[in-house]
Amino acid sequence: MFRKLLALFTQRQRGWIVASILTERFGNFLLTAILSRMLTPHAFGELTSIRTLTGIVQPLAGGGGQYALLHFGAGKEEDEQRALTRSTLVFATLLSLLPIVVLLLWNTLFSHTFSQDAQKAFWIALAAIAAYNLFDITKNYYRIIGNNRRFAIVGTTYSILLLGLGSLLSLMYGIVGFVVALAIVPLAIVLPDIVRILASSKSAPFPGRSFWRYGLSVGSGALINQLLVSMDVVILFMLGTDPSLIATYKIATVIPYSLFFLPGAFLTADFVHLSHHAQNKKLLVRYIRSYLVTFGATTAAIIAMLYFFAKPLIELCFGTGYPGAPALQNILLLGVAGTFMLRIPFGNLLHAVGKAEWNVAHALTLTPFAAGAMYWAVSRYGVEGAAWSTSGMFLVSGTVCAALFGYYLKNLSGIDDTGVTHP
Repeated sequence: MFRKLLALFTQRQRGWIVASILTERFGNFLLTAILSRMLTPHAFGELTSIRTLTGIVQPLAGGGGQYALLHFGAGKEEDEQRALTRSTLVFATLLSLLPIVVLLLWNTLFSHTFSQDAQKAFWIALAAIAAYNLFDITKNYYRIIGNNRRFAIVGTTYSILLLGLGSLLSLMYGIVGFVVALAIVPLAIVLPDIVRILASSKSAPFPGRSFWRYGLSVGSGALINQLLVSMDVVILFMLGTDPSLIATYKIATVIPYSLFFLPGAFLTADFVHLSHHAQNKKLLVRYIRSYLVTFGATTAAIIAMLYFFAKPLIELCFGTGYPGAPALQNILLLGVAGTFMLRIPFGNLLHAVGKAEWNVAHALTLTPFAAGAMYWAVSRYGVEGAAWSTSGMFLVSGTVCAALFGYYLKNLSGIDDTGVTHP
């Protein structure tokens, strides 16, 4: 099974991208483990709320220019790619002010729930949004010119530097120090690259309407998906939940959510391949069957391990300061299984075959119902209500994605491997 995964990555020359994803996931996991021990549960809970709020708006920072660059920049001449990247850097920086203003307005409503240090950290985190936007655009520039090695090096450097500097500044200045690292590290890594890109292109014409329409569409979908994933922490924060309980809930999610990279990396490696064969019904059916067989066994093994070893795993990774986390993690495992087998594969397949707007539509439809159900559950049952409602939301979302992809296949006139067109 794992030999098959490795073969898929190497045969399609996606090894650098996969290595970058693995490094980023492991770095995030290790950083969370360090911060959970270094900070008090109260401070860690406040940091979790800040990172969740800024993470929700991050996909639309810059008007989705990072996504549009990846789509419209591919296949162009090198000079055109540099000019388009230069334009995206300039105008996306201006557009990143919009989500920052939205968070400022949010802060006026809920600032009373933050300590003085958390307020300072929140303000610095707003600058980190713009810094990471520039980082993301520059990384995608290396994707469109086909330099996957440079793309991976930039991503890996970010993970390593954030781990080192973030841990050091957290030790010295608490959550304020860590957020300072969030703002400094991405910009420090790509600033030389940005200078070269800006200097190598003489003009920065405003990208066309179709460019921003695409970016806003994909970015809106990513924002809504991020909101669905982060809604539990947002509602816990809005209802004034003790930051220590938010920290405990966060710890319960870290191990299972960190494993989402497994199907994510699998599908990332095959995204271009699937896009090129979006009309090949036979290939798509064969691919999803292969995925379900491969990850069916993987999911069962992961769920069993996390369920039976929840307490020792959490205490080993994050210490003994979060005694309620194992029970919450076990509740979340139901949703984790649904995410592995339904939400991630079919959601990514819809995007790959050009039906990203279906993902957006289903997420938009689901969000208000999920928010209402979660608000009720958290109000009545606290963090356990958040865990149960999150699991249910993941299962419903995954089921809808699977149904939409089934509808796509049913109405597809494709070409099989023999070149014969069939309904």
